[in-house]
Amino acid sequence: MTIQEMYEQSIRPLPAPERLRLATLILNEIPPQAVVDYSDEWTEEDMRDFTLHSLRRAAVSMEEEEDDA
Repeated sequence: MTIQEMYEQSIRPLPAPERLRLATLILNEIPPQAVVDYSDEWTEEDMRDFTLHSLRRAAVSMEEEEDDA
């Protein structure tokens, strides 16, 4: 049984307050370190990776333009 099937058969028929209670129980069991950090700040490593990939893409684009000429 898939999660979707389990939801359709067991969870969806529950009244809204019971589904909310179940969702709260599930979310409270997730440890804080399991949450992904979606920070808006870029680390030095992020900047290096971005720069590297940007330069590689630019080089490929320039080679393609030279081949077309």
